Amino acid sequence: MLDSVYDTLERWLKGKLLSMLLVAILTALGLWALGIPMALTLSLIAGLLCFIPNFGPLLSMIPAVLIALVQGPQMALYVVLLYVGIQFVESNFITPQIQKKMVDLPLAMIMISQVTLGLLTGTLGLILATPIMLIIMQLVKMLYVQDVLGGGVEERT
Repeated sequence: MLDSVYDTLERWLKGKLLSMLLVAILTALGLWALGIPMALTLSLIAGLLCFIPNFGPLLSMIPAVLIALVQGPQMALYVVLLYVGIQFVESNFITPQIQKKMVDLPLAMIMISQVTLGLLTGTLGLILATPIMLIIMQLVKMLYVQDVLGGGVEERT
């Protein structure tokens, strides 16, 4: 049972790391195209903070917008639009597709767990909501569906 939970969490983490890498690459390309200084550093921040669901991208936008303000308010607006666009693509296309392939957890289940644990425990609950939900789902599949109901659940390899 622990091996199964470990494998599920490992697949989730690999998917999350791939999503973070794609956000960093998209951000670097966008900032470079806009001519923003320190584009690689800002894209690294964006990729790393992408680990925090929903609020991480907003936090990563702050230093980029402040640096863009030096070049003018119009450039800051372009940076905001870039970050919003990348966040939209990441949240609606990249991450759901990656997570669907890696762990097969419904998006609605992820959102419900994030809201619930975020309200109950704050930022830490928001960060850990998806892995906790994955553990619970895996335990339910193994302990209830397979053992009690005798149903088969296909395993990913």
